[in-house]
Amino acid sequence: MVSSYELFTEIVRCAFLGGNHVIDAKSYALEPTLLRKYDLLRKSPEFGSKTGMNYLFSNLQSDFTTTAKSELYRKSGGWMDRSYDERKVKQFQIDKDIFLVPILSKPAVGIDTSSNDEDTFVCFAFFDNYKAAYHYFEKILEVPKTRTEKPEFKWNKLSPECRAELDQNLEYILGMSCEFVMILKTNALKQPEEKLVDIFTKLIEGCFSNYEYKLESRLKLRNKIFKLANDIPIHCDADFSPLTPDKIVKQFVKILSSENEHMPLHAEKDSHESEPIQVADILCGILKECIINKKRDNLISWEFHNKLKSQTKERHAKCYYWERREISSD
Repeated sequence: MVSSYELFTEIVRCAFLGGNHVIDAKSYALEPTLLRKYDLLRKSPEFGSKTGMNYLFSNLQSDFTTTAKSELYRKSGGWMDRSYDERKVKQFQIDKDIFLVPILSKPAVGIDTSSNDEDTFVCFAFFDNYKAAYHYFEKILEVPKTRTEKPEFKWNKLSPECRAELDQNLEYILGMSCEFVMILKTNALKQPEEKLVDIFTKLIEGCFSNYEYKLESRLKLRNKIFKLANDIPIHCDADFSPLTPDKIVKQFVKILSSENEHMPLHAEKDSHESEPIQVADILCGILKECIINKKRDNLISWEFHNKLKSQTKERHAKCYYWERREISSD
């Protein structure tokens, strides 16, 4: 017999994925749904026109709801702690609502860029669940892929209407898929006058050097990002020519390591083969527009230590980041 905990994780997984599933020995045709934690505490939640979801919840035993009310809000050792430790379910909060998504993939890093006439925006997305965002694009938001021989999600190929919808869903995308995101805005990559490897090194080091400014927090942030990148597959788009993606990955992890032992892992995939690159591409596009339009509620501005050089024009960079917040069990 399936335990209440196993039923909980299976409901979250099947509801998010949608499709035909057998849950607790009954068959259901489910529409892809983003569940709220509160939905599992109600005896008869309403899912609008989603008849499969309504049928599923109407068939749940009353003791499941009673157990869920206790386990989902237990301060330690409850369903949420266990399911995250076992990499089955992740929770994230938007305003007062707490949402639940299945954990569908192992940690990975995606590196991608987006540009306008003046600046390049470099996005480093540290994922704990990138497949959730990819599925969200594909099955819930129904974001179109490129109409090419090798279709993929590309921000610069999307309509203004689709971009606006993605922007409205930014908190959901970040919450379900990311541990941390860092984005750099710089003009140093446009017509560079230094070696590209030197520019890239200064861009990364500039986020963590200048230890006269908030030394403890800068070291803490560097260590956190190093742990999220070291010995983790890093997917990097080929946006830094003549530097190849594997050299970018090696340099990135080396800088973060502060000369300590490190293990850069380059995932050798082109963008159409790499879901982390495609999700990072979308995030980079959304965050670029947020920065340009000064809609930075989701981003923390971070002091950049500028050592970029040029004889013809001022070279600058700005750093922003987002990080996942723990949700209280209260």
